[in-house]
Amino acid sequence: MKIRIVGLIIILLSLDIGLYSQIKYTVPNEPWEEKYGNHRTVITVEKPADAVRLNYLWRRHDTDQESRHLMIVNETTGEKVKNLYRIKVSGEECDIVFGPVKQPGKYCFYYLPYEPVLNNYHAGSYWPREDAPDEGWLQRNGLTNDQSTPDLSHLQQCQVEEIQARTEFHSFYPMEVIATKAEVSEYLDQWNNDYLVFPEDRSRPIRMSDALPAVWLQKGPSPEFKGVALRNEYYAFQLGVFASKVALKNVTIHFSGLDNAKGTKISPAQFTCFNTDGVDIDGNPFVVNVDVAKGKVQPMWIGIDVPSNIEPGEYTGFVSVAAENVKTKEIKVVLTIENRLLTDRGDGEPWRHSRLRWLNSTIGINDEPVRPYTNIQVRDKLISLLGRDIVLNDYGFPSGITAWQNEILAAPVKFAFESDNRLLALKPVKFTYTKKKNGIVAWQAVSENEALTLTCNGEIEFDGRMSYSCQVSAKEKIHLQDIRLELPYKREMATYMIGMGRMGGFTPEFHKSRWIREEDSFWLGNTKGGIQCELRGGSYHGPLLNLYQPGHPEAWFNGVNGGFRIDTENGVTTASAYSGYRPMSPGDQVTFEFALIITPVREYHANDQFNYRYVHTPNPDANTVNSGANVMNIHHANEFNPYINYPFIANDKLKGITDQWHAKGCKVKIYYTVRELSNHLTEIWALRSLGTEVLADGNGGGYQWLQEHLVNRYQPQWYTHLGDGVVDAAILNSGESRWYNYYLEGLAWLLKEIDIDGLYLDDFSYDRRILKRMRRIMEEIKPGECQIDVHSNNAFTRGPANQYLEIYPYIDRTWYGEGFNFDLMPEDFWLSEVSGVPFGVINELLLHRSINKGRGMIYAMVPRGDWGMWNLWKEFDITKSKMIGYWENHAPVRTNNNHVFVTSYVKDGAALLVIGNWLSESVKVNLEIDWEKLGLKEKEVHVRIPEIAGYQEEGSLQINNPVAVEAKGVKLIWISGPRSKRPVTE
Repeated sequence: MKIRIVGLIIILLSLDIGLYSQIKYTVPNEPWEEKYGNHRTVITVEKPADAVRLNYLWRRHDTDQESRHLMIVNETTGEKVKNLYRIKVSGEECDIVFGPVKQPGKYCFYYLPYEPVLNNYHAGSYWPREDAPDEGWLQRNGLTNDQSTPDLSHLQQCQVEEIQARTEFHSFYPMEVIATKAEVSEYLDQWNNDYLVFPEDRSRPIRMSDALPAVWLQKGPSPEFKGVALRNEYYAFQLGVFASKVALKNVTIHFSGLDNAKGTKISPAQFTCFNTDGVDIDGNPFVVNVDVAKGKVQPMWIGIDVPSNIEPGEYTGFVSVAAENVKTKEIKVVLTIENRLLTDRGDGEPWRHSRLRWLNSTIGINDEPVRPYTNIQVRDKLISLLGRDIVLNDYGFPSGITAWQNEILAAPVKFAFESDNRLLALKPVKFTYTKKKNGIVAWQAVSENEALTLTCNGEIEFDGRMSYSCQVSAKEKIHLQDIRLELPYKREMATYMIGMGRMGGFTPEFHKSRWIREEDSFWLGNTKGGIQCELRGGSYHGPLLNLYQPGHPEAWFNGVNGGFRIDTENGVTTASAYSGYRPMSPGDQVTFEFALIITPVREYHANDQFNYRYVHTPNPDANTVNSGANVMNIHHANEFNPYINYPFIANDKLKGITDQWHAKGCKVKIYYTVRELSNHLTEIWALRSLGTEVLADGNGGGYQWLQEHLVNRYQPQWYTHLGDGVVDAAILNSGESRWYNYYLEGLAWLLKEIDIDGLYLDDFSYDRRILKRMRRIMEEIKPGECQIDVHSNNAFTRGPANQYLEIYPYIDRTWYGEGFNFDLMPEDFWLSEVSGVPFGVINELLLHRSINKGRGMIYAMVPRGDWGMWNLWKEFDITKSKMIGYWENHAPVRTNNNHVFVTSYVKDGAALLVIGNWLSESVKVNLEIDWEKLGLKEKEVHVRIPEIAGYQEEGSLQINNPVAVEAKGVKLIWISGPRSKRPVTE
């Protein structure tokens, strides 16, 4: 058998016959069948026998060994040995008898077989425990199924040749080959210390927290670490802190720095311990308290920022390990710096772990606007930004909000206090601006009465998002019936609503919701203007996806007292978030947090749709390019981007495919988010050393690699079988963490090194702060070239638009539709929840259930790869047209049916009419055309029904005759002719 030896460790085998042996840990050149599992032991049987004994220390860290299927297979014939009798099967030792063995030679002992699953999402299960051995065979060999210990002295002992992993990725050697409890006990008697420190190279990440690797017992704890680095490298190594005798409280790491014989220094400031210190996603430093329970191992990952201009040679210094209840230990560090410059710090070679420094990155953090937004202008209490104006009152709340010259509010936004069935009046005391920058303006306003003080801290950013933290303090005892936030909209502006337990659609006159669902926000508005309100107060504020759902904001929820409501009266639609009854005593305080987003976040441009045509087939294909596609989204789970959310392994292939598409004039974007992380992540063990900061806690399970290596305290997520026994098995992230900083640095690296043109985000868990940093990074590296599109479905909330609205200022388009039944959804849902028109962001359809895809063009939406419609766009030269939706007051074309709508694409000398039918039956409608608005002369026009592959056949039409439209269908009509004196496009 051809094998690769991945390591050699001398392990004492406690055999009954008292022999000792050496076991090699190897990987075969060709992996065996996946169904037999990822691990086996190769043994030799010297002669045929009815029963043969196998007794050795397999030193396993995985669990449930007793329940796994065990099988012995002849290496040459593939024949399975019929009977297997267990004497002892534990994590440390395997003692079994098997037979009959008809031929001498090599046999393979498989002990973790499972059922491979070749599709996505769920992994298969381990095989059930093997069948009981034959009773006659047991009796012949003096074996028994009761609890008595059989006499085994007469049995032939087989020889253990090697322990094999199916691939190197699956190998346990050396850092998961455990020392036995007896060995550890004897070892600790020799090293009578409260704790031990094991320096370890980055190439051997410490993997186990509850066991010691056998290799550590061979080499012992060392007072010295030696490593070799290059100039400009970010060099990483580990210290394994083992709490051998006592639990350690608040472990800290201290650095002396390094210097050479000439006195050249590497400052202590160039050292970082990622387990004790970090920088959060807002750029704020923080310190982590690290405790180590007795008997546990805590890896400490350390980074050294080696200067680029440093003199080569040997540098020495010390790293001190300290804790509150034990003596400090000093580890000598000897770092040899070679005379070679590593230009990328080591980031292009993941094994170096140089990218751990990305965890503490502040890339993209500043207060400057990003394209297309402009600097904020402040004049007294008038704040102006791109397309929107906000007038503040003395209470610090908006008294007026204008979006693109449309006033949204009917009255000022206010906090209402109700007690004894009356509203309490507060008097403004002071208003001051606390910050004025190009991208952010902040203020504080204080108001009070004899019982209460309201301190309002507000800010607005360049994208039109306002944040509030309002502290209510009691001066005397008071029983408040309610504290609520009121947003009074003009009724004509509050046409549509999303949130508050409702799907997108027309705003009801009255509505009430009581936190039945995990929803924390709502939006009211129309295509001219609107306001979203998010009620905040927890630690997580990203999209409400699967496990990423925070508890209710306590101030608003207030037990079961809080809720939302809509009231309409006298032309005013008031959206209220109320908290209900609350007694307060002198000195009591409660803080209410909320955020407002003014929409549209930018002007809606249909040409953003028409100019970029997306496909999802990564291999360059002439037909794809010839059809008009010019943007390629590369998903994960393929040869170019195989591992979910970790596109740093197949770099050459990803760069190659990107260059091929660029040569064809196409942009390339990739799937890359952070909700879950691949098990192929190089830094997975370093992240595990951070506890649950990055990787979420959980009950384990899932794909076998996870169970065999991570073992416990993880949550399995997406599973993909990539073929040839290669599996990508993701685990869940914890939510907001330093991994977001890493993710952003990864984006910058991909933009620079792979030359991608943006990202395809298929649901994600971070909030607008990360999107804002992403956009800044893109604009700095490839200004004006990058795009971000977001895909989601309706599985987590009643619709994705509301939950993702806060990130709309930083994305280019959405791709909604998965899980929707478009045939059941009325036009108000299409407009408000799917189209993006009210928010200034285009959408593309993802039609899972619909009898006709054409109605999307009512909102400039088509499915991706829709070359039939793309050909029409090209033929009509649609980028020179102006889209006038049926929702516009000046729409030039309407029908005589309230359920059949027309959107017009108007340009000089032509118009394309898209007629959509929302009825469940075919209809004939008359068109009501304002020719002057359309910019054409009625008596001189030419009308035709263009052929569109996948939509309609070519035909003719008399414009004054009824137009037939199929049930839930569409009809596109092309009108051309001489322009009138007043074309609508002018």
